[in-house]
Amino acid sequence: MVQATTPTIIMTLPNDVDLTEAQTVMFSLVQGSSVIRKVIENAEAHQVSVYLTQEDTLGLSNGNAQIQLNWTYADGSRACTNIVNINVTPNLLKAV
Repeated sequence: MVQATTPTIIMTLPNDVDLTEAQTVMFSLVQGSSVIRKVIENAEAHQVSVYLTQEDTLGLSNGNAQIQLNWTYADGSRACTNIVNINVTPNLLKAV
């Protein structure tokens, strides 16, 4: 992912997970003290698309970041994906 761009992160989950049954789906991206959280409103059964804004990615530094999905069900149970590492690369135009 490049700073100051607008990537869409697509996360595909195993077939035994059906996110349409989830009550809440939350995406997290963490890099040091920078945290981006997005509530996912349009989760498909096995896939989530997360759109990041220029402002979101401009706040990230060059280097490793981590992403993860968490979701809850109506009965109060909660599940999550493994943490995935992604690389953030610099952009020479550091502006929106």
